[in-house]
Amino acid sequence: MRAVLIMNPTSGVVTPTVPSVVSKEHEEAILAVLRRYGIEPELMYTTPEEPGMSQAKQAAAQGGGEGAEVVIAAGGDGTIHEVATGLIGTQSTLGIIPLGTMNNLATSLNIPATIEAACEVIAKGEVHPIDVGEINKHTFIEVAGVGLEAALSAPGEEIRRHGFLSTLRAIITGLKILLAYKPARLRITFDKREHRSYKAIQVTICNSPYHGLHFHAALDPVMDDGLLDVVIYKNFSKLEYIKHAISISQGRRVLEPKAVYRQVKSLRITTDQPMEIHADGLPHGYTPAVVRVLPGALRVLVPGVPAPGLDKEKDAGQPANQAPTSPGRQSRLFRVPLVGVVGGG
Repeated sequence: MRAVLIMNPTSGVVTPTVPSVVSKEHEEAILAVLRRYGIEPELMYTTPEEPGMSQAKQAAAQGGGEGAEVVIAAGGDGTIHEVATGLIGTQSTLGIIPLGTMNNLATSLNIPATIEAACEVIAKGEVHPIDVGEINKHTFIEVAGVGLEAALSAPGEEIRRHGFLSTLRAIITGLKILLAYKPARLRITFDKREHRSYKAIQVTICNSPYHGLHFHAALDPVMDDGLLDVVIYKNFSKLEYIKHAISISQGRRVLEPKAVYRQVKSLRITTDQPMEIHADGLPHGYTPAVVRVLPGALRVLVPGVPAPGLDKEKDAGQPANQAPTSPGRQSRLFRVPLVGVVGGG
């Protein structure tokens, strides 16, 4: 069995004074647990220039064109998204060891936050295909957005980093953007047949239940229904927008009646003035925007228990181990090449 672990050397680092110690401890802990399940991974590391996607593509392409059966990403949302993007449309399965601050994808799939339990999911979990979104050819796992949310994505990512000064700078920058931002007239085509016009400050397109600073914007989005959940913020004042942002970060929707909710397979957005676009917090130019879902495009190992981001009426997934396994016995999933990527957020 061949295994590859893709890891960000700075993942999980809280202060700049102990990065090598913290990341080394994570690496050693992950390897120790995986070995208990008979998994001996090769290691690949992310870099600022190559944050995980290229490593995942390389892992999936190895083995005489067949690729690794499982690619493990250990890190924060940023690293996990990069690795996941590299595996879209392949037969390789993503394993997740969450080491970041928000861990939105892991939370959506009910993947445990501890290294021990996350490794157990990799060794004994179930394979479940999940959807991926695409906006102007840029993929997203959690969310894409048009308008104010996209304009605020850069300071939002800054807040996710540790440090008082970076957070303070991001808050000041975000408030300036918020106060200056103007709503636009949007024309939206849903599923290539229904046309609607709105005056709105933002459109959020959710694939997963949680995104960004652990926001829960859509009603009950799941990642295996072949649909994207769209939230249109029409006629929101700045104060109402702030209240709404705070409420959805706490799982509440006090201004829900002022938002329009739709579920679609695709949509096209045009605006009377250019509006920013983002995919999973990364800026990608301006409108118009063409969005679509890629159903079941990514295979992921999940615990096989109910999860916020999985349809409860569907089977949890395909058993990775075709016969019952006892602790310490590896499942059949790992009798073939395995690749793992370890990274940061």
